[in-house]
Amino acid sequence: MSSIYLPLFFAALLSQEPQTKEIPHLTPSDSAFTSDPFLQVGEVLEYKVSYSFFNIGTIRIELVGKEEKNGRNIYTARAIIDSNPSLSWLVDLHIRFYSQMDAEIFSHEWIGDDSSKNEVKYRRLTFEYDSNRVMFERGKKRLTGQREPESVDTVQVKLKCQDGFTLFFLARKNVRQKSQMNIPTFIENKQVNTFINFMNARTDVDIDAVNYPVEVVEFDGKAGYVGVFGLTGGFSGWFSDDEARVPIVARMNVILGSIKVELVSWKRMGWTPPKHVEKR
Repeated sequence: MSSIYLPLFFAALLSQEPQTKEIPHLTPSDSAFTSDPFLQVGEVLEYKVSYSFFNIGTIRIELVGKEEKNGRNIYTARAIIDSNPSLSWLVDLHIRFYSQMDAEIFSHEWIGDDSSKNEVKYRRLTFEYDSNRVMFERGKKRLTGQREPESVDTVQVKLKCQDGFTLFFLARKNVRQKSQMNIPTFIENKQVNTFINFMNARTDVDIDAVNYPVEVVEFDGKAGYVGVFGLTGGFSGWFSDDEARVPIVARMNVILGSIKVELVSWKRMGWTPPKHVEKR
């Protein structure tokens, strides 16, 4: 199973594909050094993943650090994805993602660790935009933490890209605008596209973690590849309608049907899910 996509995403595309626009190719003069307020180091978001009435796994997303490299703010994020141990007879999934991204949410490095009972295999993407290329490395991770590469490929790219994890943050950055984007996305060893329709549609959703409806902004889109938990095709998402833009609920089409991803706990300074208030 390809393992690069995260639960930010969300229901089906419209039956007729609308006109889209590419993510702009930004230069340092474009605000690349400015941090968006939703990027809060120390934030931890935890989600449950369900299929029908079954709890099939959990996802934990953390923004773990920020540093300056070559005059740019670079953020490091981590995702921990585990299938439900009681379903080990059906699926046994243990994945760790690590992404480094700049303030405009372009990928600079991505690492994916896939664990089994016997070993940990890893994949690493290194984005070298000055040379218009991505280095794709595969190998094994020893118990000592040492990574031993087994193969390295070079892939040419024309534009700055997202990896499957940074899409989670790119959606947060743009969810409160109204636009349609066809986003260059690097998956495994090739560049593909992720379509997202940002509708700026405000509504409310219910989750078990709070006893009131949450004020959210909705969007949808389509992935042209297979991702984690068998994601394929359409997705939809509902993010908090505030400056934090925290993903609250997501629905994704997968090979076996549809799964739901729901926020169950969070650690973010000064934040609770915004309460929906009926307008009179």
